[in-house]
Amino acid sequence: MTPSPLTVVLLGNPNVGKSTLFTALAGIPTRVGNYPGVTVEEKLGRFSHRGRQINLIDLPGTYSLLPQSPDERVVVDVLHGRMADVPRPDCILVVADATNLERNLYLATQALGIGLPVVVALTLSDIADRKGIRINVDELSRRLGCPVIRVASPTGEGIAAVRDHVLDAAGGPAPRQLVIEGTAASRGVGRPPAAAEAIARYDAIERLLAGVIRTEPARGGIAEERIDAILTHRLWGTLFFVAVMLSMFASIFWLATPLMDVISSVMDRVSSFVAGLLPEGAVRSLLVDGVLAGVAGSVVFVPQIALLFLFVAILEGCGYLARAAYLMDRLLVATGLSGKSFIPLLSSFACAIPGIMAARTIENRRDRLLTILVAPLMSCSARLPVYLLLCGAFVPERSTALPWLPLRAVVLAGLYALGIVVAALVALSLSRTIFRGPPQPFVMELPSWRWPRPAVVLERAREAAWSFLQNAGTLIVAISVVIWALMTYPHDERAIDADVAALRSSLEARVAAGGDSDADRAELIGQIESLDTAEGLAAARRGAAQRGSFLGRAGRFVEPVVRPLGWDWRIGCAAIASFPAREVVLGTLGVIYNLGDLDPGDAGATTALERRLKAARWDGTNRPVFNLPVALSIMVFFALCAQCASTLVVIGRETASWVWPIVTFVYMTVLAWLGAFAIYRIGLALGW
Repeated sequence: MTPSPLTVVLLGNPNVGKSTLFTALAGIPTRVGNYPGVTVEEKLGRFSHRGRQINLIDLPGTYSLLPQSPDERVVVDVLHGRMADVPRPDCILVVADATNLERNLYLATQALGIGLPVVVALTLSDIADRKGIRINVDELSRRLGCPVIRVASPTGEGIAAVRDHVLDAAGGPAPRQLVIEGTAASRGVGRPPAAAEAIARYDAIERLLAGVIRTEPARGGIAEERIDAILTHRLWGTLFFVAVMLSMFASIFWLATPLMDVISSVMDRVSSFVAGLLPEGAVRSLLVDGVLAGVAGSVVFVPQIALLFLFVAILEGCGYLARAAYLMDRLLVATGLSGKSFIPLLSSFACAIPGIMAARTIENRRDRLLTILVAPLMSCSARLPVYLLLCGAFVPERSTALPWLPLRAVVLAGLYALGIVVAALVALSLSRTIFRGPPQPFVMELPSWRWPRPAVVLERAREAAWSFLQNAGTLIVAISVVIWALMTYPHDERAIDADVAALRSSLEARVAAGGDSDADRAELIGQIESLDTAEGLAAARRGAAQRGSFLGRAGRFVEPVVRPLGWDWRIGCAAIASFPAREVVLGTLGVIYNLGDLDPGDAGATTALERRLKAARWDGTNRPVFNLPVALSIMVFFALCAQCASTLVVIGRETASWVWPIVTFVYMTVLAWLGAFAIYRIGLALGW
């Protein structure tokens, strides 16, 4: 009879190497979702050891088992077996940072009182060695009454021992419970019970570690201190941060272009192959102009998205992002935000949804609401493909004053900076009006410098790329098919003929009126003559069919609102259709402009979609729809708008009110329109 699987949970403070140990033990998570009934993320992995299957659950990072936030309540419920569909653990694997053992043992001593077998893994032991921290592991294990194992993930030290001890401990007797007795000073009268308990526990931990830890002169400690002094300096640290960000964005364009060319070429060939197999008709148009056009406009940006998250994972893995957080903390407090807002805002650069959910760790309701309202202004990964498409197509391919820094990278970095600056201004305004009061103080510990693990870095990039591909394979394709249908039907041949005839009459009337300049008159005559050619007539009929479709009618209805931004009705349609998710705009543009003309002579365009955007013309004219001011207008709009229904739903759920999602949508949409209008008019005035 096969024994039932064992359940082991990973318990630890944030940023102690818990996820790294999880990956080392179980590899890639087999399931990532939410715990039943809550929005807290659940990560599950499986591995077999000595013939026994073990289910590994990575609990949210927490500092205490006295719950104050939803994350902490989930941790306590799982440990006590009170979470639906999650079995009570057979063993607790406590992950403790060896470089800061006293603080980490606070949680470990709480875990020892639950009544379950406990194993303690001392992560970052190699960093502790480098800092001259020597821990008598055997003596610590004897005093705690449970196994304690040194772990150094870069070398794999301790991984096999963790598996052995977890398997041996699971199902066995629980370790003895530590007696927590504080000193006389810790039992002063008038302290809240929680504070008295914390002081007493730290007193007990101090006695527990007496003689267990000894510190020797650190190797390289002085050098690290000097590096930190520069990187956390208000001036030099900020300049270094800007240089790192610009270098990252420049590398995205340099390194990803060859692979993007390959993907674009493959998608073009697939589209041509499918078009050659099928006869002219609705089915061929659906597959080529709908499905493949929507996918092709999206998957080509997977290399750049993967590279962005690869660089972010490297910066996070080596410890630099914590230094950046230290710099940003000063700015956050100056704008009225709490230093605790940094992690939620940083998470929002990947996606606003986990960023908003991360704000649950902020106990102060004023700071939490303020963070939630500005988090969507951070440029998430869904905005990145929009930036990359328009930067690649319409921002000139030339260097700046620095030869290694292309202008496109500067524009891309500027869009990210725009979201940060606007968020700061919004937070400052709200903190002085609706959300008056001082922000909550924040204390942050800088982690040690370390080499990022290649497996963790590559996994982060893989997750980002796969997540985007899943969207391209589901939501984007689905929306693309809907957009194709709305752009294709109704198809009334008589209405199309009447529209083309009306266009010819209008052009001839303008020529006869004689009020135009010679250049305009020549252009009008050229347009009339083009209607006498098969190619020109076909293009005019396609335009008439688009205008008469369901989507065309909706686009012409909103055109008065978007025309001041330099947009035609088709761009307005794309903006409306992308409300469910920003990345859908790529598939929408791919469908809308796949039904138009193609500019095969533009060798500077990377993708067919870029060539079609450059070939697009305003109805009835030869004036290009897209130019640099229009492209900047679209990018600024998407940098500031609330084009994500899921984000608004999460805001409503996290604030328990639909008032705040409405407020978020209104203020972001107004800011987006004003920003797009301003940059378009500035671009025209400067002759861009």
